[in-house]
Amino acid sequence: MATKIYGASDDLIEFEGEYEGEVGAYGTDDREKGALVVCSDGTVAEVKYSKGGAGIWGINLLKKGALFQGIDLCTDADARPHSDVLTLGDGVKWIYAATRDWELVQ
Repeated sequence: MATKIYGASDDLIEFEGEYEGEVGAYGTDDREKGALVVCSDGTVAEVKYSKGGAGIWGINLLKKGALFQGIDLCTDADARPHSDVLTLGDGVKWIYAATRDWELVQ
């Protein structure tokens, strides 16, 4: 089963599928809401709110890992989810997210 990573609401990053969990991505303003996400396969991405000044979560791939399958881009703030979606294949062992501190996604 694949793992999908995406933003939800205006302050959460969700991890759904084989690896499940969420982290809070709070900030004092939209420019600060987001996280650096590091996955066990080597995938590294920045997940950040307010893509293009809209209420959309953007995902910027920094390093492609062995399980990386792609990113579905979002351009509509009314879409469900209102976020780009990063997909990893089977085999994710752990995911860490750094907002203010490093946190194991659970």
